[in-house]
Amino acid sequence: MKRTVNGDKDSVHSRKKGKAIKSVLILIVLFGSAAAVLMFSPLLLLWDIQVNETVNYTADEIIEAAGIEKGENAIKYLGGSFNHLVNLRMGAAESNINKLPWVKFSEVRYVIPDKVYITVTERNAIAWIRYFGNYLLVDEEGYVLDVASELDGSYPEIRGVQLDKFTLGDKIQTKEPEKITVLVQLLQGLNVVDTDSPQKLIDVLDWIDIPKNRELLFSLDNRITAKVKMDDDLIYRLSYLKELYYNYIKPEERGMIDFFDNKYARFVAE
Repeated sequence: MKRTVNGDKDSVHSRKKGKAIKSVLILIVLFGSAAAVLMFSPLLLLWDIQVNETVNYTADEIIEAAGIEKGENAIKYLGGSFNHLVNLRMGAAESNINKLPWVKFSEVRYVIPDKVYITVTERNAIAWIRYFGNYLLVDEEGYVLDVASELDGSYPEIRGVQLDKFTLGDKIQTKEPEKITVLVQLLQGLNVVDTDSPQKLIDVLDWIDIPKNRELLFSLDNRITAKVKMDDDLIYRLSYLKELYYNYIKPEERGMIDFFDNKYARFVAE
């Protein structure tokens, strides 16, 4: 009798398992059919692609980089990850746009039935770094935005960093990673002290030298030299340096600014 009961249980279990497999297969077929219908549906064709205003690229350049074409079905571009899918975002298009050197972040969102909104956040150039016979334009995180054969005077030059190699759109590389850390901290510090301020330190910087002893050398307007220690008080020192230059040193004066202790600096005129 026990064998018969076990056999009945096994039979019931097999039937339930078979039904479950059938249900899964039916769902797969239904989803596949629905996807096929949507793929060929004229209701989801893209006719309106909008891009937010950018400084370094035109809307057409952004759209071309994204790889999205009008008249194509939106389903073709959706996805990339679960997050992309549930938020109706186009992951592959975002990855393509993010390869542009000046692009920091992008979002490509589909709006049913025929619109795409592309939002691009650009990087901010902040300094040049010499690389053999060329100069690399970098942002505050050390990403290479452009390459030029000569300086144009629009951004200061960073000296004292020997680069190993670079790729346009990627972070600079060197055999001295500690100097890259110092450089990024410096660039981020400059960005902080200049944010929301009409008087910008970056506007009067000619060059910045980063020697090994972490004492930075600045040239301001080709007439003022400053020594600033690279430590936890860098933001304070840069703010102090800007305050001295703009509000206490006369336009015709030349000389040196030296931080002689942990908090205070002095200007020594020539």
